[in-house]
Amino acid sequence: MSTVIDQAENAAAFLNDKTHEQHLDQLLWMLRTKRDEAARRVPEWEQLRDLASQIKEHTLSNLAHYLEMFENRAKANGTTVHWARDAHEHNQIVYEILSNRKAD
Repeated sequence: MSTVIDQAENAAAFLNDKTHEQHLDQLLWMLRTKRDEAARRVPEWEQLRDLASQIKEHTLSNLAHYLEMFENRAKANGTTVHWARDAHEHNQIVYEILSNRKAD
């Protein structure tokens, strides 16, 4: 028999625990410090960061094109591609795939 877990309740309890907030603050500060140290070792850091931002903007602006390109290449390699309009439809597709394969 499986136990039902209330994810929302657990998340709320986690967020209300101030020790988690303190640990997260410390972790984020440490990560930022390490990132800054790494950035100082790469002279062209800012240029690379700008380039990455441009690539991201271009990709998101042309996302439909890239998704269709991915689909065509995936299908050419024998992969089945499923499209979902939203998270609910995604979950239905995954459930059907698992059910058809008798997955537990």
